[in-house]
Amino acid sequence: MLRIAICCGGGFSSSTMAAHLNRQLEESEYKDDVFLEFIPFSALWGESAAFQSGNIKERQDEVDVALCCPHLEFPAKTAAKEGRLRIPVFILPMRLYGQIGIEGVVEEAQDVLELWNNGTPNPVVFPDEPRSMTATRNVSHRRWAASKAK
Repeated sequence: MLRIAICCGGGFSSSTMAAHLNRQLEESEYKDDVFLEFIPFSALWGESAAFQSGNIKERQDEVDVALCCPHLEFPAKTAAKEGRLRIPVFILPMRLYGQIGIEGVVEEAQDVLELWNNGTPNPVVFPDEPRSMTATRNVSHRRWAASKAK
């Protein structure tokens, strides 16, 4: 089972996106093979007063990969530099965020996990996309790369 977190800072956009993707997931071929949920980015490693009080637990062990909204690029770099991330974290390109469907999310997550397993550090980037904010694709990286190869 592939376990995917959709992460955001405050949670409005990513929780909405996760709900939309979960509706698509129920009607897709992935429904028995993928688990997807919204997790606030700081909840991955336990950074907030609620964590300090013991009311909320760290959640990295609940998912295999975190796909994050574009504005988390620099917080993700900071968290990685501080050694807080044990799972691969990927910043979704601006053009994809909120528009990518469940098939694209699954493809991105699979490809990010493959890069991570081959030694790419956090936040994980595709070699030809060193910054998510400059990516111009509107499909998964896998599909975009295949269209460029033609």
